[in-house]
Amino acid sequence: MTHDENKTVNISNMTLDQLRQLLNDYDFDEMYYNRIIKRINQLVILEEMQRISPQFDDDTVQHVNERTKQQIINQELQNLMPDFEAIKQLEFKEKQQLTMQILNLKYDVSQYDDIQVLEILQQKQKDKNGVIKFDGPQNQALVQYHLASILKYYKGMIIRVYYKDQDNNMSIQIYTIKDRLIQSIQQAVFKGVQNEIEHAGSDMLLEYQMFHAYKIEILSMIDVKNKNTLQQNDVQMDELDKNMKMKRDDYQKLKQGEYKQLVLDGQIEPKKKTNKKNKGAYFNFINKIPQIDLSRYQIGNNLQQHLELSRQQQCFIYALQMSEKYNDQEIQAILSQIPQNLQLFSLSQIKNIKHIGPITIHYYEKEDSDSRKMIIKGDKDDERQYKKEPIHLCLFKEHYFIYDTDLEISNFWLNNYEQYKNNEKFLDNTNVCQIRGNCFRKSKNLNDSLSVIKLMFELNMFEEIKDYNEFNYKENSKQVISAPANAQDYCKMSRTSATHMKGKILLQKDSEDILGGNLYNEGIEHNKFNKILFADTEAFTIDDEGKFINHECYLCVWADGDIYESSKDVNGLIRYIYKLYENDQYIKTNCNKPQSNVLVYFHNLSYDCQFIIKEKYEINDVIQNNGKMLQFSITLANRQGAKVKIVFRDSYIMISEKLSELPKMFLSKQEQDVIQKEVMCYNYYTKSRYLDNIGDIDEALQFITMKDVIDVKQEFIEALKKSNCMIGDKSFDMQKYALFYCEQDVRVLQKCVQKFAELLLENLEMDMYSYISISSLALAYQAKNHCFDNCYQVTGLLRQFLQQFVIGGRCMTSENKKQVMGNLYTNKAVKRLKLQDFDAVSLYPSAMTRTYYPAGKLQTLTPEMIQHYNVRENLFQIKEEKTSTDYHTLFLEVKLFKGNDFKKRDFPLLSQKIDGVRQFTNKICEENRYFLDTIGLQELVLRQNFKYEIISGVYTEKRDYTIQKIIKFMFDERVKCKEADNPLQAVYKLMMNSSYGKTIEGDRNETIEIYEESQIEKLYNKYDQINSVQQYGDKFCVKLEKECCEQTGYHHIGIQILSMSKRIMNEVMTLAEDEKIKIYYQDTDSMQLKGNDLVKLNKKFKAKYDRELIGKKMGQFHSDFKSKKGKVQYGAYGVYISKKVYCVKLRVQDKKAKFCYDYHIRMKGVTSECITQKADELYGGDVIKLYQDLANGIPIEFDLCNAKVFMKKQDDYSYVNLSEFKRTLQFLTKEEKEQKKEEEKQKKQEEKKIKK
Repeated sequence: MTHDENKTVNISNMTLDQLRQLLNDYDFDEMYYNRIIKRINQLVILEEMQRISPQFDDDTVQHVNERTKQQIINQELQNLMPDFEAIKQLEFKEKQQLTMQILNLKYDVSQYDDIQVLEILQQKQKDKNGVIKFDGPQNQALVQYHLASILKYYKGMIIRVYYKDQDNNMSIQIYTIKDRLIQSIQQAVFKGVQNEIEHAGSDMLLEYQMFHAYKIEILSMIDVKNKNTLQQNDVQMDELDKNMKMKRDDYQKLKQGEYKQLVLDGQIEPKKKTNKKNKGAYFNFINKIPQIDLSRYQIGNNLQQHLELSRQQQCFIYALQMSEKYNDQEIQAILSQIPQNLQLFSLSQIKNIKHIGPITIHYYEKEDSDSRKMIIKGDKDDERQYKKEPIHLCLFKEHYFIYDTDLEISNFWLNNYEQYKNNEKFLDNTNVCQIRGNCFRKSKNLNDSLSVIKLMFELNMFEEIKDYNEFNYKENSKQVISAPANAQDYCKMSRTSATHMKGKILLQKDSEDILGGNLYNEGIEHNKFNKILFADTEAFTIDDEGKFINHECYLCVWADGDIYESSKDVNGLIRYIYKLYENDQYIKTNCNKPQSNVLVYFHNLSYDCQFIIKEKYEINDVIQNNGKMLQFSITLANRQGAKVKIVFRDSYIMISEKLSELPKMFLSKQEQDVIQKEVMCYNYYTKSRYLDNIGDIDEALQFITMKDVIDVKQEFIEALKKSNCMIGDKSFDMQKYALFYCEQDVRVLQKCVQKFAELLLENLEMDMYSYISISSLALAYQAKNHCFDNCYQVTGLLRQFLQQFVIGGRCMTSENKKQVMGNLYTNKAVKRLKLQDFDAVSLYPSAMTRTYYPAGKLQTLTPEMIQHYNVRENLFQIKEEKTSTDYHTLFLEVKLFKGNDFKKRDFPLLSQKIDGVRQFTNKICEENRYFLDTIGLQELVLRQNFKYEIISGVYTEKRDYTIQKIIKFMFDERVKCKEADNPLQAVYKLMMNSSYGKTIEGDRNETIEIYEESQIEKLYNKYDQINSVQQYGDKFCVKLEKECCEQTGYHHIGIQILSMSKRIMNEVMTLAEDEKIKIYYQDTDSMQLKGNDLVKLNKKFKAKYDRELIGKKMGQFHSDFKSKKGKVQYGAYGVYISKKVYCVKLRVQDKKAKFCYDYHIRMKGVTSECITQKADELYGGDVIKLYQDLANGIPIEFDLCNAKVFMKKQDDYSYVNLSEFKRTLQFLTKEEKEQKKEEEKQKKQEEKKIKK
């Protein structure tokens, strides 16, 4: 409204006539004007739809067919702007001509393209800010139509349309763009431009523009040289003209869509940077005085030298190195906490760095004031560092450097440099303080580095570097980290007395503690959940023309106890929760704290979160892992100020099974008959069909892709009957069935998760709701049972050292070569082969029952210990049993050597990364530095006769065998439950298989924050931390690199478990190879070999290890081929191409005791359904023939969308179905690749000869 009236109205309660009268009586700015127009459009639609059918309410508006909706909107716009339709009907050239008439221009622009039109636009008279004014709604509509076509193509200019005055007159402002920003168009969002923001030194305006057809990265209007934005000065027409005459080939590239980098939409206005001492980065000035060497302060005398110095290291670390009070290993310990590509480092973050000593920072609060000091005391937990003498650093112009007090550079010399710069004697005496004739008097006082550099800056002795993109720190190749000299300083005792009280529902607030090793830190605050809800969504995936669209929610169903509610979107769910807590009396009655907490489970939150994030709510506490959304929250406040926090969490990371599998795991057979996942024809549901609400059953069946359902049609019809959705014999009520289907999904989720939580609480006294993931819960259960009582967590450099030991299970074909076994057409060969998938029973739990947890602080190996364990006999004195005479657990950096007795293995124990892929090989890598724990080294020596030399290492002196008792209890209980058909067996299985992975978690250097557009200014001082920015609706999802990150974990425990699991496999596989028993393939916990060889292998194993090999107990092996057709007898034929790529033809006995064949199919990146479909298409259904062609190097193209629905998750969290996703696979050995290259070379030579 106008500024002189201070009146507030609520337009949501106003009628259509009242809104129209409001527009006539008052003036509004653009935001309120648009809000009123939007409400008018909604009411017009509602009025029209209520005329058609009275049951339509406000919520139903969104379901109106888009075409009908647009017609009504256009009608309303025509009432507001009478000439709207007339303008809309004009041809493009007529619009151009009319535009020129309005602008009073002399030219007929219909003959020009968009670039030329813009050139003509410049000739229209503008005010001093470069503004062209238009009046009247007709003109505004016309200009908008015209500009829409222009903005699709032109990247040299921004045209911003906005309402400027009280008469709603439209203004257009033209900005030019810096050439250097256009050149950096391929760079990541913020990286180049935000450097400029930090250094420009004045208020600036950034415009981000995203076009439908062509997406340009970053467009900016910054006049860096004059420290002003262009709108603050007269428009620089010369510069504008230069940009208007850009090369036409650039224009054509843009029209062809060459620049497609996704960018932010809208505009942000960074505020002037007021606190210059917050961060330190590179020094963007070059020293112009050749007589002064400032390289010690990371400042060069020319661009090349300056860049070389700057790229060596972040300036804070460089300054520490110059102090010479930190050795290389201590520097590495500090670096381990700072992200590799972080260029700016906050002053406030220094105190958070572990293993750092006292530091005094010298800086200037203001450039015309005296210098000040900031004292950082250092890490109190590291007594050795804490007691060090403080080092002195400077922070000037956002650059850290060492504070020296012994510089022989006088202020007199600097102040008089220009006068005497041609005097050689003067130039040679930088410490001169007085000149009389030809006499030079030297100063007795020495200067400090901060004063010298500040004075040089004031005297203009530095030259600014304009192109900040030059300052990219060199990528550090992955460094090999040796054992730290003071390993015990990187050990932290964990707290195991965490709360696990029966019946309590707890929320662990700190996301780091939920995900990471700090599960048991003191002071973690827990809040109760007052309610736990379960929800699911359904979405349109396809439009009326059959084209795939970004998934659009049309239904949300949730369960609150026995209450099931639904809404057209997730807003309904949130409104439901808000209404519960709107009443203060309800909060006083049901809540113990001023803030209430509600937990909402979705099964696969990564999918459903797309519909919540785009809404108007502020998103907090985002926890994401490997691209999967685990949890986030929103907070609402009622009118009395009471708050409710809604936590959305993924149930899949607690129970990692398909929703359709959960009833089999947790419900009785009687319950499964009532509560089960139904059949759904997702892509049949379009907006128009949904609104028409009558579906054709036969048509719908064409969209069902569930290949594993025996009779899809019958199941679908039964579901329609059960839900009373049938309309006659051939049609069904689409809305009613969608509601039934979604309710069934929610019911399955609710009943199964609640059952899982109930079983955990009753049998293990663990509260599921206190943890996000099953691995966190399993680790907490072990802690509750004292498995970690004597164990320390590792951090910093020690954690990085141990991270190098983490190597997963072996997966390969024999000798890394293709294996084709059996003969399809020879019955004798088939009977002789009888392939079996020989699988280890619960491999990782089995490893835990054979090993122990290394206890006590880790310490660094002394030279005497290294010498001791370099003797083979001493190494083997360390045994896994409690009777061992040596209780040390070693983690060693070693060199390996081959002797004359070296054993080459078909399945080697040694591994290395080749072209980024880990391969197990008999060869020693060039670097010859391996990281092996006691078991790993013993295995190499014992089974392949490697010789070794220890370089460095750490060790523990104690052991804790509690884990053996806990895992054995869980395994035995699971066996009992399985026999009794008790769903508790699934709980034990999930718990046993999940805990070890948590001990070896990798780096978590990234946080995710979601901002409203109004909050984007919070990012200005974090620009160097930004890894990516994606827009979704009105929000921006920002991935930030942490400035300082100290992670903890039980890596030494996880390494021990991994090594023991490999030993279990090695015992069987090396014995088989020694006995000439051929194994064709291994995948971590299983191997494939001839069934007839198992009798011999079992006998030899019993003789060597005095225990049974075949069985279903932990540490034993059993055959594990499975088929949905019946019981598998054996594999008749096998083709093994490479890791994760093989096929075995199975002989199966079905339920009627008849024999048939099935396939055991594996191909990484291609589904079994897709492979089967391709075999049907090309090989008459023979999958083996398909694999034989692949084994022979023949390329085959697969379309992953042919066999099932394939969804793609986009960077902004939205999903879209793909119509095709093709992959061509070809498997060639190294020799075959070389041969192919040679053949191609010869072919080219022959072609050249023919041409000649």
